[in-house]
Amino acid sequence: MKKTVLLYNFDDKELPILKRAIMPLHFGIKVIVGDDIYLPVGYLAGITDNSEKRVCSGEISGKLVVMGGFGNSDIDKLILAMRKAGFGREVLKAVITPVNSEWCGVELYNEVNKEHEMLSKK
Repeated sequence: MKKTVLLYNFDDKELPILKRAIMPLHFGIKVIVGDDIYLPVGYLAGITDNSEKRVCSGEISGKLVVMGGFGNSDIDKLILAMRKAGFGREVLKAVITPVNSEWCGVELYNEVNKEHEMLSKK
């Protein structure tokens, strides 16, 4: 399985910078736009075959990076590359798991955002 990074809600100015930071790591990169935010993250990353759109509502209001097929060292490399490119804690990050692989991007964003807010209050 190819290691893939899904990028949600980055603007046209940020995308080239982020892609340049990720490319040397040889991870696949997919920019998720439009109604694709309602597709399962596992499908978009090539992990599952289920392409059925989820019954999701809402939008993704912040930036989200989703990692598919990643090990711990891959996560560390990506986070370091993103930080060097100027993308820090404001970007939410998630790893695709067996539990969340069928979630759409909106569901995953909402869950990660809740966790981020809880941790920020401590």
